[in-house]
Amino acid sequence: MAAVLKRFFLLGTLLLYGCGHFRAIHAPQPVFAWGWNLKGHAARISSWDKSDGNVDSIRIAPGETATLAEIQGAGIIRHIWMTTNAQGPIGRTLIIRMYWDGQAAPSVEAPLGDFFGVGLGMEADVYSFPITAISRGRARNCWWQMPFAKGAKITVTNEGPQIHGAFYYHIDYLALDEIPPSPERFHAQYRQAYPADSPENYLIFETKGTGRYLGCVLSVESTKPQWWGEGDELIEADDFEPIRGTGTEDYFCDAWGMRAQQTLFHGSPVCEGYDAAGLRTSMYRFHILDPIPFRKRLKVSIEHGTNNDRADNLSSVAFWYQSLPSLAFPPMPSVGERLSGKEQAEHIRESAWQLSSDAADEKLVELERLISVAKTPDNIALIKGLIDYNRAKDAPDNDSLKRLDAHIEELQKVIDELPEQERYSEPTTDLPTDDDSLVLNPAALSLRILERARHDLGRRIALRRGFSGGDEIIIESRDAEGKLTPKPAYEETSDFTDSYAKADDTHLMGKGSRFTYGNKSPSWTRFTPDFPKRGRYEVLTIFSYGANAGDTRYVVFHADGATTKPMAQKGRPETLGRNHGQWHSLGTYRFENGRNPERGSVMFMANPGLAIPNSKFEYRAYSDAIRFVYQGD
Repeated sequence: MAAVLKRFFLLGTLLLYGCGHFRAIHAPQPVFAWGWNLKGHAARISSWDKSDGNVDSIRIAPGETATLAEIQGAGIIRHIWMTTNAQGPIGRTLIIRMYWDGQAAPSVEAPLGDFFGVGLGMEADVYSFPITAISRGRARNCWWQMPFAKGAKITVTNEGPQIHGAFYYHIDYLALDEIPPSPERFHAQYRQAYPADSPENYLIFETKGTGRYLGCVLSVESTKPQWWGEGDELIEADDFEPIRGTGTEDYFCDAWGMRAQQTLFHGSPVCEGYDAAGLRTSMYRFHILDPIPFRKRLKVSIEHGTNNDRADNLSSVAFWYQSLPSLAFPPMPSVGERLSGKEQAEHIRESAWQLSSDAADEKLVELERLISVAKTPDNIALIKGLIDYNRAKDAPDNDSLKRLDAHIEELQKVIDELPEQERYSEPTTDLPTDDDSLVLNPAALSLRILERARHDLGRRIALRRGFSGGDEIIIESRDAEGKLTPKPAYEETSDFTDSYAKADDTHLMGKGSRFTYGNKSPSWTRFTPDFPKRGRYEVLTIFSYGANAGDTRYVVFHADGATTKPMAQKGRPETLGRNHGQWHSLGTYRFENGRNPERGSVMFMANPGLAIPNSKFEYRAYSDAIRFVYQGD
């Protein structure tokens, strides 16, 4: 026990006193010793409900800047905690700024996620000494000590498309009559190069004045396969010999490449590897026990590849203390510029689909704003299509369907221009399923979202206006409210149950589907519409994705008899985009008006009596929806 206590005492001594400059140079308070021997009182500014209710959060609308704290007098901020209910790459769409002692320019300016240890808009747990993030990275904390003599101001700006309806925060500080004489103030600065293709080193930061460098968070999104980490750091302080490194992973205290790992002072919360383009790594190195002092100037940079021979997407936040004023910060890149590659595609697609769930004018404005940051043709087509979809929700008609069909055709052209092997299997975006190993090209996912919107409009037309030329009927196993469609429109055997698919999966029609284990017993569902008029109708089916799906068949009962159609529901990568989540034609048939199951219905047969691949496994059969499209009399 004595030995353990001795080690803790030694560590505490180093943290308190070893973190400052050599006393012969000048003698500021050590990095984490601020306030330990000062007389003052603890205070907190938070998002607590001033009405004594339980709405202990604030709302930050798109484009809005929220002032979290404005403190008068002297003090030391010692802890900050933040979280929000919003989803997606919020770490890049929210900007945190801090101002000390009445300065007009911020001393801290960075995307929220990067400031709290993880770049590229990703969320991940962080377990470092000055920064932690838990609950999958959404509960963000920092313990940087931030002194001020005359006042402090902290703001957060929402530059994303989402409303942060529940943004929570604590700012804990020590209120003082005065602070010890020291010119140093806490700084944090964001930079990026998308891509880093300059013949010069990637610049993490540079400044003039007196202070000490405390480390950085560096994030890399590769633009091509192979190892990107042969870049050497270069730290130039005053007129002394520069500090030179031996490789990117070496500066971040790893070796022989990077891997996901974390310690108090260095780590990599995210490391997706480097065997393909688009893979991401975010890492930190904090000079807590080894700060780098400077009295005149400091410049920190790192090579991008060997001798700057790579052009990956690099971004960083540097942390340091220095005297005021510091050099002017570079302009913050726009939100569209900060989002790149995979994160941008995911952000645009997910935000657009989320916003389209509400036809309010506010949502439409936010959707239109997304176009300014959408860089790819598939994302632009998706957003324009969802804008038309939103506008048509209240009064759907065939013209709105035609406009949506034009956007779908535009997206399909994007997919058709891709190489065959990339259309449905490019490893860029996870499918919204329980099987994370199956992936789709982002354009294909955008197409699915837009097709789902088109199907919803078709259903709204059928419910709103009855039938006219070109209209359609859609019967779902579970309706738009998520309820089981009642008889006589839908029937099923007792062995069907709700599928495990998520309600917002782009595979689905509506808000759910039904499934059974098809190889156990004869199982069926039946879709019987009430035809408003006789004529020819194309009959189509759609079904959701499911692991271990098997073969099924459909029986169409029509005016001329009954027709059987086999359908494979196999959950295999080679069938993605061709089976799951798309409408499949079962043919065009004559139907009489009215409701007649024997002459106007579709039965889904879960046990077709056909050969089942991998028959040793229990396969599943999915019943989602049937669509009848009028083709004429």
